[in-house]
Amino acid sequence: MLITVVVYDGVLDDECEAFRSVLGLVNNASVITVGARHGTYAGPGGLQQVDATFDEIDAADIVIVPGGLGCERAADDPVLRQFLLRMEQTARFVAGSSTGTVVLASAGLLHGESAATHWLAKDLLRNYGSHADPRGLVVTGNVITCEGRISAVDAAFALVERIEGSAAIAPIRSMLIERGQPLLRQPSRWKRLSRRLSDEPKRTRVRDLAPNLAGRAEVPMPIQPPVDQPPPITPIAVMIELIDNEELKRQLKRRRRRPRGRPPRR
Repeated sequence: MLITVVVYDGVLDDECEAFRSVLGLVNNASVITVGARHGTYAGPGGLQQVDATFDEIDAADIVIVPGGLGCERAADDPVLRQFLLRMEQTARFVAGSSTGTVVLASAGLLHGESAATHWLAKDLLRNYGSHADPRGLVVTGNVITCEGRISAVDAAFALVERIEGSAAIAPIRSMLIERGQPLLRQPSRWKRLSRRLSDEPKRTRVRDLAPNLAGRAEVPMPIQPPVDQPPPITPIAVMIELIDNEELKRQLKRRRRRPRGRPPRR
């Protein structure tokens, strides 16, 4: 089984890694990175090394287009669009993540259907005859789209389920966590953080100090216990851990969409 991850200038490294890491553990699957030319493509997070060019691939079982800052240029690339159209004829599944769904739409692979995408790419998607779906993961026939970043892991596992069945998800997830850090075998970082905060003394707030500040009284501040610095965790392991915490996903989404300078809601 041949799985191709399409790269271009500006493609996101973490989304490429999410698909490669998960699908690379599928039985009898070969995951390669394809681009218009040999060499490397730069994007946020790192470089992508091309294994084969578009014209060197005759057919693929799965075609994946991750998101990136250069999606508009990629969507206007006739060579890339022609490659996607050619792959659609034989591909069992097509997937797009984040702004990568715009590239799929530009090649006509969405066929006017709604798709999950990055919230900033809604207008771009509409320009190619499709509409943004508010859901983080959308499956329409053999096309899988997601809003990107953490949800790229969801999309990768959705492909695993359709290739090998739902029973294959747990073993692959366990292998990825084992490869991440031993720390992930313990309670999640989110649970440990919540437990630590609940055990700490309540922090003194400015409004609590107001009466004393007027009289210039000296207010004792509570001593905070030192915060342990956990060892670094690989991005793919972090994403896999986070997809199980719906509340944290919602908070991250709200924080990402909040315009700069606007305070958080109370």
